Amino acid sequence: MMKKRFSALLALLLASMMLLSACQGSPEAKDDGPAAPDGQDVQTDDKKTGGQPAGGEVVKDANELVIGTYMPVTTLVPWKTTSDGDGYILRQIYHTLVEMDQNSNFVPSMATEWECSEDGLTWTVKIRDDLYWQTGNGLFDEKVNVTAEDVKFSYDYYLDPANGSVRYTELSNTLKEVKVVDDYTVQFVTNDIDVLWEYKMYQNYIIPKKAVDENWDFENKPVGSGAYKFVEHVIDSQVVLERNDEYFKEPALDRIVYKIISDKSVSSIALQNQEIDIALSMLPTEVGNIANKDYLELRPSEIGSYRWIGFNCKNELFADPEVRKALSMAVDMDSAVEAIFKNDAGVTLAKRAYGPISYERPGGNEARFKEACVTYDPKKAEELLDSLGWAKGSDGIRAKDGKKLSFTLQVGNNDSNREKLAVIVSSQMKAIGVDCTAQTVEWGTHTDDIKNGNVQMYILGGYSNLDGPYRIMHTSDTMSPNCGYSNSEVDSLLDEAWRTIDIDERSELQTQAAEIFISEAPHIFCYFEYTQTGVSKAVQDFEQASVYRSLCNEFRNVGVNHK
Repeated sequence: MMKKRFSALLALLLASMMLLSACQGSPEAKDDGPAAPDGQDVQTDDKKTGGQPAGGEVVKDANELVIGTYMPVTTLVPWKTTSDGDGYILRQIYHTLVEMDQNSNFVPSMATEWECSEDGLTWTVKIRDDLYWQTGNGLFDEKVNVTAEDVKFSYDYYLDPANGSVRYTELSNTLKEVKVVDDYTVQFVTNDIDVLWEYKMYQNYIIPKKAVDENWDFENKPVGSGAYKFVEHVIDSQVVLERNDEYFKEPALDRIVYKIISDKSVSSIALQNQEIDIALSMLPTEVGNIANKDYLELRPSEIGSYRWIGFNCKNELFADPEVRKALSMAVDMDSAVEAIFKNDAGVTLAKRAYGPISYERPGGNEARFKEACVTYDPKKAEELLDSLGWAKGSDGIRAKDGKKLSFTLQVGNNDSNREKLAVIVSSQMKAIGVDCTAQTVEWGTHTDDIKNGNVQMYILGGYSNLDGPYRIMHTSDTMSPNCGYSNSEVDSLLDEAWRTIDIDERSELQTQAAEIFISEAPHIFCYFEYTQTGVSKAVQDFEQASVYRSLCNEFRNVGVNHK
């Protein structure tokens, strides 16, 4: 039976993707949105650009690393970004106090050491004494040390709501005061125990006070203390960085070029043609091609990234959790995941999600999530909708009190896997008398819609970092990617978790919160995606295959050996 369902879904995908593409320009009502990546007119992964990467032909210099990224730049203002695509670039230009390794351990960056007081309220942080603000940019003409005063200034700046930091709410809820102890020592005093304070040190970039005082253009001329300096940003085309010769160690690269190639299949071709050295995300249809090349290799992500279909819980169609459960039962997610991610190389690209926390993270518990989650049962879904008064009309579409169960499932145009999922879900909803229309919109429009609550149903992904459970499940008008979901018991469990130092106890609290969240079905829980990065074997010192971390630091110095 499973094989039969899988074959049917595969046929559906092949037959329906053109239909979905045709819907992209239709003026459907928009209804959702949170903060997340980009905001530019991104092509879908399935659209070709004449065999050339978007942004033009790539010509590499000898000591130049070329990275193909499918994510356009949203902003290069360091306190306004929530996008990984921006972070790839900003983490080479700026420092945060700490970095995170592949095992989610916090390691030195600008900070050399840090410790917390016994009461859990004061963090003392020592920073490097050999970091300087980048020169040759019109802001700094000569070397100027980065000091504890710069750290205090940066955090104080982010704590001022007038400055529009995207992390203002999190910082202001936690941070009471920042103190300078000496030139290279700073103290953070928190209002309460915050078990993720180190994570906040990992998130917030240190900026030069002089730039703010002089009303510097951070967007177009970012200046930090990192190993690579900004050269140019050509919108929808590329970002270029060059080595910072005044860095505390000699960077291995002369230049880094981020080529914005929104079509992942085109990025794969560019990698195979050796036009780029790294392609950040491989489509299931391309992993076999990469695996078969002796000069390339695949590198999987360490943490599964959550993907879900969200209901706007404030919409009258979805305010009742029982309706959300019925619609969730109509989707054969197991077969959908198999159909979307099956590949010739036999690589695991996704794993079924039964809840909102990655299984590799504290609180992620597959067995307990599965027990709380509804199972695929279209017959039971129809019975539940019948009992709730949603009866089929003469046209086969369900209605109640004169209102049809008709809505749009909105998806952004920068991920063909999610677009395929939208097609599958739309078809399976129709099978139980629900008029669900899949619609692709421009990515920036999509995220704005979710943020503003201008969606009915939507597909989104991410929020799989250490603070992801809090951001996804906790009531918030500013940081949550959900539309209208709120539960005081869930909030209470999460608040307690974020004050609990013992990791096992904290994990249990997060699991309990997730079980309640799952039982109320604000999401149709889809899958955890394991991104495969395509890497040229010419790239050196890249065992930790992430460009979201700095490429030149105390622990590594990524280079390239073009022979």
